[in-house]
Amino acid sequence: MLRCDYTIAIDAMGGENSPDKVIEGLSFFLKEENNIFFTIFGKESLLIKSIHKYKLTKSKNFEIVDCSTQIEDKYSVRDSIKVGKDSSMWKAIESVKNKKSDLVISSGNTGALLVISKLLIKMIEGIDKPALAGLWPNKKGTSIVLDLGANIEFSEKNYIDFSKIGALLYRSIFGKASPTVGLLNVGLEEIKGHEELKNAFNKLNSSNNYFEFKGYIEGNQIKDGDVDIIVTDGFTGNIALKTAEGTVNFINNEIKKIFSSTLLGKICYLISYFIFKKIKKNLDPRKFNGGIFLGLNAPVIKSHGSADSLAFYYSIKLSAKILKGELINKIKVNF
Repeated sequence: MLRCDYTIAIDAMGGENSPDKVIEGLSFFLKEENNIFFTIFGKESLLIKSIHKYKLTKSKNFEIVDCSTQIEDKYSVRDSIKVGKDSSMWKAIESVKNKKSDLVISSGNTGALLVISKLLIKMIEGIDKPALAGLWPNKKGTSIVLDLGANIEFSEKNYIDFSKIGALLYRSIFGKASPTVGLLNVGLEEIKGHEELKNAFNKLNSSNNYFEFKGYIEGNQIKDGDVDIIVTDGFTGNIALKTAEGTVNFINNEIKKIFSSTLLGKICYLISYFIFKKIKKNLDPRKFNGGIFLGLNAPVIKSHGSADSLAFYYSIKLSAKILKGELINKIKVNF
């Protein structure tokens, strides 16, 4: 095995077009960095085929662990645990539990990934629930939003814990010493919101933190970039995420329809081609691929199931930043 700074475990069988997208995404990453080792879990015959296809045969930065089964998206969490012990997902997570890997990435079944990770890796002492965090583009750069669906029921403690964890994640990825945190609410006034949210607001507002607490933020302000970390319950966060994704897809489809429906529209599109190309590049959702389960004893990265190879590359890049930023050590010290 090549001596590297970190080892990442990859469940190569989860999601659409696997393992091809996983191996191609890995090939993109290894062209840039070679100080991380990868243990790839999946069906060996399929992995070898993809490795030859994307010319990774000369790389010494990975090894294959053959797995007889995989956890499919259609499986319930209970079924995943029943049949999953020989699966690529289970073994990838188990390698983190056994300290053979530092982080796990999977495009597979989200519920199974969360439950098996909690079962094997366990929660950090002092944190009772994992948060699912995601990167969101804004006018000034990138924000972190959490929770995006891991927890429907939310307590005052969860708001406070996730504010702390989110700030440490932002510091690890972007290097900002004192990031800003806001609580997502239906208004900016202190009297608005339910009791758990208002209690969390009062405690965060009156305590000394390693981040700057900005108070409440409304949904239409997420894009402004005035707050680095937006904290909300999983129900609201997931709806906000799906609404944002649906709105972007709607606008993209409408623009295509308008510019392709007439000759004048096609001419206007050609004239504006480079402007649209720049906008598309800046807002490409593949650049923000990778949900992060926080609060566990090791980082767990959930790549989107429909992500392509470029998106998977960005999830690997995100993983590398998290490891180099020593996120888990920072969380343990502060909890």
